[in-house]
Amino acid sequence: MSSDFPFSTERSSLLNTETFRNLLGNALEKSQKSVIILSAYVKSVGVNWLKDKIMNKNVKCTIVTRWNNGDLAQGSSDLECYYLAKENGWVFKVLQDLHAKVMLVDDDILFIGSPNLTGKGMSLVPVSNEELGIKVKPLEQDLKIINQLVDEAANINDNIIKEIEEWQKSLPKIEKPKIPSFPSSIEQSFKEKFDKLWVNNFPWCDVEYLINNADKKEDNIIHDLDLFGLRIIEKSKFEKNLKESFLQSKIFNWLIRKLEGEENKEIYFGRLSAIIHDGLVDDPKPYRQDVKVLQTNLYTYIKYFKPDNIFYDRPNVSELIKLKY
Repeated sequence: MSSDFPFSTERSSLLNTETFRNLLGNALEKSQKSVIILSAYVKSVGVNWLKDKIMNKNVKCTIVTRWNNGDLAQGSSDLECYYLAKENGWVFKVLQDLHAKVMLVDDDILFIGSPNLTGKGMSLVPVSNEELGIKVKPLEQDLKIINQLVDEAANINDNIIKEIEEWQKSLPKIEKPKIPSFPSSIEQSFKEKFDKLWVNNFPWCDVEYLINNADKKEDNIIHDLDLFGLRIIEKSKFEKNLKESFLQSKIFNWLIRKLEGEENKEIYFGRLSAIIHDGLVDDPKPYRQDVKVLQTNLYTYIKYFKPDNIFYDRPNVSELIKLKY
């Protein structure tokens, strides 16, 4: 069922890491002509994700990255990205003073922000960065600026790659410095901040209500579509995309971290409800009964999608979730 919450449902122009990735992914799936990626760092996990999202194999894709000597020596970027681009018939270029992160789809949708095309930058791995970005319609002048940067970049080919590979082989082994850990008190202070949540991180509808009513113009439905970066498509594919986005979401990974810290890796509904209420940073903080609605919505996703790493049970009155080893 849908639920109404006593807080603002205004839409922010800023996109968090997951929403940025999901909306970009949807735009890539629908792309018909061209994709331009400007990213200071690129990793193979990011390029593989890009390959999976571009459905139309006739789309002309261009990747421009920085690839200075420090990036390649320390592994901030992967040479494999060139080979992945080549396999797909894409253009791969280098602009060594590049620090921009810009993704342009069909000259019609522009994503700008802090995320690089990397696992952490695009939240493609469990522990990711907190990024921000925006999605806008580009102006003619925006297209000129982006194309100018692409034109300035150097084309990479097999000969250049072979030279770089030889250079890498000649490098002495670079040991990463062993940096002492923070004292536990500092680590705990930082961890407490990282554990904070916003109401907007939760789904506002239960999963089946969203699946069956995704075309309705309700605030809670619009919020959840934005949260998971979804668009209205055929039902079976919608469910598949929803599951994929949920398993990569901040709230799901937050839940996993909480379970890892619990005795026996398990937690009952009441205890988790208290943890959620204490962790929410919204002002004003929602009432406990509203927190329980958010938590119940979250549990519907657990029960519906049955993640491989979570066991759900209701041994008595209270619901139990447990991390599978």
